[in-house]
Amino acid sequence: MLKTFTPILLFTLLAMPLRAQDTTSITFSEEAIKLEDQRFVDRYENVFMTKIPTKRIFKLGYTATAYKGIGLTAAFEYKVFPFLSFEAAIYSRTAHEGDGIYLERVFRQLSGRNLFASAGSRWYPNMTRRIARQQSANNFTGSYVSLLYERSLGAIQYGHVRDHFSLTYGFQSRFLTSGFLDFSLGLYYLRPHVEWYPSSTPATIEFRVNNLVFASRSLIGLAFGDWGRTNIGPLCDVLHCDYLVRQHFKVRLPEVNIGLRNQSFRVEIGYERKVGNSPFSLNLNIRNGTERSKSYFDILTLLGRTEVQAQLRYYYLQKSQVRTGKASDNLSGLYVGAHFGYRWDYERYNGREKYSSRSPVAGISIGYQQRLFHKLYFDSAVSLSGFSYVKNVVKVRYDELNARAGVGFAF
Repeated sequence: MLKTFTPILLFTLLAMPLRAQDTTSITFSEEAIKLEDQRFVDRYENVFMTKIPTKRIFKLGYTATAYKGIGLTAAFEYKVFPFLSFEAAIYSRTAHEGDGIYLERVFRQLSGRNLFASAGSRWYPNMTRRIARQQSANNFTGSYVSLLYERSLGAIQYGHVRDHFSLTYGFQSRFLTSGFLDFSLGLYYLRPHVEWYPSSTPATIEFRVNNLVFASRSLIGLAFGDWGRTNIGPLCDVLHCDYLVRQHFKVRLPEVNIGLRNQSFRVEIGYERKVGNSPFSLNLNIRNGTERSKSYFDILTLLGRTEVQAQLRYYYLQKSQVRTGKASDNLSGLYVGAHFGYRWDYERYNGREKYSSRSPVAGISIGYQQRLFHKLYFDSAVSLSGFSYVKNVVKVRYDELNARAGVGFAF
């Protein structure tokens, strides 16, 4: 009997805690707390400063056009309303042909025929909507429509000053803390019509449809304004400079000028490849500038210059920057280089060759190249080159000190 009740008693004692556990109640409650606003890092904002309010900006930039040459521009732009600004500028031309600023001709910039003053306005059609959507602050980054008047400070053609009226569409942007870039396409009226070389055609200030041209203009340089220094975070997080780039093709933004009687363009393409795992690279490029014009006596003129160049570049800070984690093994940074190439200048009138010159070229350069995101690049350099006759490669005929800058697509 005792043996029968003993297991029953033990089972009852063991079951009592389990039964007590079933009577435990569980309650739930919600407590409202205030979360602080969080702002995630936007690389686009950090690069182009879209969220930095700006009412005034001073720009000093390298200017490349096909309708009035290569030079430097100093401009001041002021925002009247979020969608409207006024701009005044001085442009100093160094050369109306070729590619880059030829430093030995800088003294000519001080003459009135190479100085242009301009004034105009810009309408930013998307600015108000972007501000309302909190996509941008009131500043100068975005697409715009520009109306501009420009005039030379001295007589250029047959005792006449040259003035330009333009209606263009473009895009301007801040770049990091102290940079800017500006590219536009539009319609220009040139009065009198641009004539680089004297002819017997009389200049006139009367309206002529032939004076209308469709042209491009690009500026890149330094910007100063009413903004404070901004913390943009690690630069490599913004520029993707820690990406491995072993090779890339490059296409620079072109300069184009299309008119009824005058057309011109400048283009450049290149290919660069690393030499093994070293900080050296081989850069190959080809540049062409061509001008085609037709006089009022139906004389067709073709002027051109084509240059093919090979350059060995040495990115001399790359190894130390890789060791410190500031860069990667790629094609960005400061470099020095030695180049060798071939230049061909030619003139043709009504299909017949009037002049042709072929010259080997060799020299040295120092510059800076940077990949931007995945698809863009920036490259600027100062070069000293020597040219010789075709039949005498060793003897230098003349030298040339040249500075150039360019922005384009890389892939």
